Amino acid sequence: MLRSMAALCAAVALLGAASATVERVGRTRAAIVLPDAAPIGSIILIPGGTTLQTIAPDGSGSNSGNFVMRVRPLLIAAGFAIAYVEDPGDLRPIVARMRAVKRPVFLLATSNGTSVAAANAAALGADGPDGLVLTSTVTQASRRFPNSAAAVNVAKIAVPVLFVHNTNDGCSVSPPSGIAPLMARFPKGADVTRIDVTSTVTGSDPCEPYSAHGYLGIEDDVTDRIVAWMHAHGAG
Repeated sequence: MLRSMAALCAAVALLGAASATVERVGRTRAAIVLPDAAPIGSIILIPGGTTLQTIAPDGSGSNSGNFVMRVRPLLIAAGFAIAYVEDPGDLRPIVARMRAVKRPVFLLATSNGTSVAAANAAALGADGPDGLVLTSTVTQASRRFPNSAAAVNVAKIAVPVLFVHNTNDGCSVSPPSGIAPLMARFPKGADVTRIDVTSTVTGSDPCEPYSAHGYLGIEDDVTDRIVAWMHAHGAG
């Protein structure tokens, strides 16, 4: 596992000035990274924590340890163009920007970022993403992060949705038991899928990214399953 993590960190380090383009998109700054060949789709990454980060001129982000940021090389290797922003509060401009790169455009969010991604998908309608992937979904509000995906009117989300959750997630705000009630609130016939995974490495802090909450040790498998779902929903 340690060798796998070292290899992944080394791959992340390769996402430098030659690969990333940093530009202002709407009211925030974004980094956009393209694969070597023509992209098969686009993915906008929404990390957890505060969901905010600082993007350096070479495209490196201050939240690079977060799960969705750690797996950037895997997504690019799978053929996707990726983007991440300093402030994901309003995703309309970056969705439009990535549509110009390659559709379908997916939002891939984790932890506290799931509430931001779900709220944008519900509010933006036709100007929003073509698909939504929520990993380690926060369904319980906390004093530090009072918003949760469970507070979003998910009945307004009209695009395919994938929930990914670790059965060993020990974070109090993202219990595995919170996913089924949230899924039940989608309209009948909605394209909503759930994938459960199980890790054997728990990490230290159960709510931090280097833990079961952040899919520590199973990043490759989780990413493969997300990519397979995206292929089934228009990528390629």
